[in-house]
Amino acid sequence: MAHEHSLSIGYVALVDSAPLIVAREGGFFAEQGLQVDLQREPSWASLRDHLLFGDLVAAHALAPLPLAATLGIASPRIPVITALTLSLNGNAITVSSALHQRLTDAGLTGGDQPLLAATALHRVIQAYPATKLCFAVVSPVSNHHYQLRHWLQAAGIDPATQVQISVVPPRYMVEALRAGEIDGYCVGEPWGTLAAVEGVGMPIVSSYALWNNMMEKVLAVREDWALAQPGVHQALIRAVLAAGHWLDDPQHRLEAAPWVAAAIDVPAEVVALALTGSVPGLPQREDFHVFTRYSANFPWHSHAHWLVRQMQAAGQWPEGADAAILIPRVYRSAEYRQAAHALRIPVPKEDFVAWGGEAQPWLLADDQGGTIRMGASRIFDGSGVLP
Repeated sequence: MAHEHSLSIGYVALVDSAPLIVAREGGFFAEQGLQVDLQREPSWASLRDHLLFGDLVAAHALAPLPLAATLGIASPRIPVITALTLSLNGNAITVSSALHQRLTDAGLTGGDQPLLAATALHRVIQAYPATKLCFAVVSPVSNHHYQLRHWLQAAGIDPATQVQISVVPPRYMVEALRAGEIDGYCVGEPWGTLAAVEGVGMPIVSSYALWNNMMEKVLAVREDWALAQPGVHQALIRAVLAAGHWLDDPQHRLEAAPWVAAAIDVPAEVVALALTGSVPGLPQREDFHVFTRYSANFPWHSHAHWLVRQMQAAGQWPEGADAAILIPRVYRSAEYRQAAHALRIPVPKEDFVAWGGEAQPWLLADDQGGTIRMGASRIFDGSGVLP
């Protein structure tokens, strides 16, 4: 198919940008008549602003970004939507080698056990009251921030007073840890794996262990562009959706590792470890990154409600904002269904399902009378979202 539309799409140097990289390298964009220029952005703030002010048509974005931009939370107020989730999971809390030793002395045994790790951290904080530990996140409006806060609070650690939380762009995390500027961070891969490979730090908790199979990155576009270019938007969704399905094959992940490594400027062996769920310090986990299985690409309203709850807990949610109205406007299930049906991909019957209580795989009804195999949806402290 001849290229009919040229698009600029932004991404940040993370392994979960892989669906966009694969869509380019594997010809999925071209199959949909799209010529795409992928632009690597140095930070989430840079990516957000370039999307909002028109330098980018679409972006690999933090899951809360469309909601935050639409409301003007830590952002210019410009409506943004998503009709496609790019990935689930993929983050880890990593600590410096020195802090890791203290945590081990305080009872940390590994095994990706959030409550055990948080309790050990609480003991360290109590043992060194004169030292205020500094943790970094990639943005105040991000799963990373909310996951770190949730984890700290589960052990009785006040994130506002007992630790310092700062913002560092993903690719500078390892150097900040090496320089002693921070004691730990919550970030997407490959930056936890790279810290371990370089002997700078060690991952201790995965986002999967905190929030099983939670929406992590989305394909974000401005609302006005989506309304003006519905056909191009559908072609874009189809291309990335097809790339994600290709990528969820384990052998294809190894094939994609050099492409992703070149795009994010990290050694291919480090990317391969992350893509295959072989993150140092954590158990081997097939679902460390999920790109399409479990109906991962659906813009779940239940996940969006969980994000709203986290924004409220962090004091970010504007007074009077109505989540019941905003979520369907921002997380666009109808556009996803249209693209998925065109590719003959089963889609969920409902936009909202209870999330947080399933410890094992389960079956969900699709909109054609069949079922979709779903993954666990447990939250580590037993909380969740009900219809």
